[in-house]
Amino acid sequence: MSYKKLYDQIQTIKGKISVRVLRDFAIGFSSITRVREQWSSALDSAFMAGFYVEGPLGPPVPLAETEAMIVIGRDLAKNKHMRRFVYAKELMHVFDLAEEKVDSGEKLDRLAERFTDPSAELSPQFRSEHVAFWRALGVLCQEDRRRVFQKQLEAGQMTVEVVATAIQIPTVYARNLFRSDFADIVNKIMG
Repeated sequence: MSYKKLYDQIQTIKGKISVRVLRDFAIGFSSITRVREQWSSALDSAFMAGFYVEGPLGPPVPLAETEAMIVIGRDLAKNKHMRRFVYAKELMHVFDLAEEKVDSGEKLDRLAERFTDPSAELSPQFRSEHVAFWRALGVLCQEDRRRVFQKQLEAGQMTVEVVATAIQIPTVYARNLFRSDFADIVNKIMG
């Protein structure tokens, strides 16, 4: 299971990365054999945009042991850029280590507690949320393309809003592509 292999493969593609291609490559570089997507009106997007579940899982939505499902809030799914980013971020959980997975009610509670109480213990599950965010950014915009955008931004020929539209993610997340430590963060994640 290697995020680095996915990242390197994505660098060979020209232009925008489709989530379908991203999903297919992620499946190829992980132990997951199928990823399903479901939209839910039960999610409160102010608290949770989406989540990732791995099988085995029984009814009402059965998943085999090597299958996964990404659930996205229905209200966010209508926003193409938000859906794209949330899907990619949740997909990056295929690369989580066993101790990072949210595979019990107790682990879910610890994860949720940290979102509502910043002084709560920093669990492996919470850290995996942070890592998944950066993994998604790293594969939604190839490094060569990011550098071109950065030069254009520095020259005043481009805005972050235009970059966000070009790679089809929300502007608030696209800004992180141009942090001075972006490459360092992605390289650290790849280990």
